[in-house]
Amino acid sequence: MVPMRRDSGVGPTESERPDPARSDWRAWVTTPQRLPVSLLGVVIGGFLFGYLLSVLLAFPSEDASTDLSQVPEVIGKTAEEARRLLERWGLGYEEVAALHNALPSGTVLAQGPLPGQLTRPGSAVSVTLSLGPKERPVPDVVGLSYRQAEIALQRAGYKSDVTRVDAEADVGQVVGTRPEPGTPLRLTGRVRLLVSAGPAMVETPDLLSRSLAEAQAAAERLGLKLGEVTQDSSSLAAPGTVLGQRPIAGTVVARATAISVTVATVPPEPADTSEASGEEESESRPR
Repeated sequence: MVPMRRDSGVGPTESERPDPARSDWRAWVTTPQRLPVSLLGVVIGGFLFGYLLSVLLAFPSEDASTDLSQVPEVIGKTAEEARRLLERWGLGYEEVAALHNALPSGTVLAQGPLPGQLTRPGSAVSVTLSLGPKERPVPDVVGLSYRQAEIALQRAGYKSDVTRVDAEADVGQVVGTRPEPGTPLRLTGRVRLLVSAGPAMVETPDLLSRSLAEAQAAAERLGLKLGEVTQDSSSLAAPGTVLGQRPIAGTVVARATAISVTVATVPPEPADTSEASGEEESESRPR
């Protein structure tokens, strides 16, 4: 008797059979060694998706932006020119700031949105205007020496040039500026210092009884200079004291004339004669 074969007739269908490819993919992804790579891929994919979404929203396609207006460029124009141009394009005008700049006052320095970007009709374009170069009044340095004046101008933000002029003031003293003190001038501008070179003709000062350093300073203040210095050791005056001068005080001379002076010096020490007298006495005694 042939045994009957039991067959329930129910087996796994085609859809229920495991897919080897899918099983291998899941096993590859969930393998601990490959899990960081899988997570990195998910992160990168999410970033790319977000980036594409933001690009589509920020820069819509031509079909989606048919109701937007393109922003014209107004940088470099005056405020009134920028206002009229924006009105022709159906946009508003709004001033948001004003800054000091080398461009003339009232010139547009920046705008937002930028030229070429799209915006809704009627929306305002924000502009930043120039206040022009920053200015300050020229400081009053008249009466200072030109060295002091140069430092004062530099601290105020200016540069300086020196022009020598004939004047009754002491040599080296500032007698004027160009522009004049108090005149508004843009920063980093140049101020011309008018510096006294002394008068063309001057009277020689009285240098007697002064030290040599004092005599030299007095001569230079008038545009004169010291010439030959002669030493005199016979005077009882303090060493370095001026004993005489040529030309004499009050003589009218041309500027830059040299004044010769005689100066007291230390008298020479007297010779020691004690040893010489002793030798003479020993020679005179009878042997």
